[in-house]
Amino acid sequence: MLFALVLGLALLASCGSAQPPAATLGTTDVTDAQLAHEMDVFGFLAGLNQQPCGTVDGNETDDAACARFALTNLIQEHFVDGYADANDIKVTDAQVAQTVKQLDDSLGKKSVSEQLTAHHLTRADLNDLARRILLFGRVQSAVAADKITDADLRQQYRDGIAGYTTVQVDHILVKTRAEADDVYSQVTAPGATEQDFLDLAKRVSIDPSVKQNSGSLGSAVASTYTAAFAAAVVKMDPGEISKPVKTEFGWHVILMKKKDVQPFDSVKQQLLDSGASAIFTDWLHEQISNGTIEINPKYGRFDSQTLGVSRISSTETGSASPSATPSASPSA
Repeated sequence: MLFALVLGLALLASCGSAQPPAATLGTTDVTDAQLAHEMDVFGFLAGLNQQPCGTVDGNETDDAACARFALTNLIQEHFVDGYADANDIKVTDAQVAQTVKQLDDSLGKKSVSEQLTAHHLTRADLNDLARRILLFGRVQSAVAADKITDADLRQQYRDGIAGYTTVQVDHILVKTRAEADDVYSQVTAPGATEQDFLDLAKRVSIDPSVKQNSGSLGSAVASTYTAAFAAAVVKMDPGEISKPVKTEFGWHVILMKKKDVQPFDSVKQQLLDSGASAIFTDWLHEQISNGTIEINPKYGRFDSQTLGVSRISSTETGSASPSATPSASPSA
């Protein structure tokens, strides 16, 4: 009887000393041990990018900053994994192997292995990390593709067409509209040739480089030019001469020599990717507002605005810990 009572008290003491999880994401607990492993994973990844694992806030320790960073990533991955499962999005072993090989080829397999060892990780951990990163990217693209219509992308393409247009142009730059009108009349007169355009440029253009290039601006992406100039050239066809165009430099008469426009289909994915981050962030806000996230206060608090784990300041609790670090054992 006495033995049973002692055993019962011991079990009660053990239950009472069990530490709460580092975080609870919906019905999933993240233990201290899991967080410690994730800190190694993200510490390894940050080291490869020559960056710290998390941004230190005030007088907190590097480990505390890394714990917040790791928890932030775990929270986002929690919703990413749910979307991937619901939409049957997967990453193949071949894709994982290719990603790891690219890393080994870039940094050297020995160097990567040394970094893994330094962070208590194995090649299996590296494969898992590669799979997670690839899955995150696929879900981000899938969420964006689900939110952005083809019409939206085509409008973005039209709005940014100067960035997809490479031109080779000559120009004549003068100070006044009257001078530009006179230039335009001469270079568009019946029988006028490209050589006539270049000869006139040498005589009247105020472009400082005209003596070296005879008014040729070479080949460039249209968006690199000043806005008014870019807007004019994207509307021109090869062989066409523009009417006078005003910029902050003066008045231009432009001769379009060559023009290459990337078709919509070739830049569609680029357009999708460029907007994916903002759309994905909005999607995360939606998911989080409908989910449950609890962070152990010793690691910080979840900030629904930044979608990250923030440090709890002393003004919030009166006893913020700058060095909260998960133990290797959840019951330690």
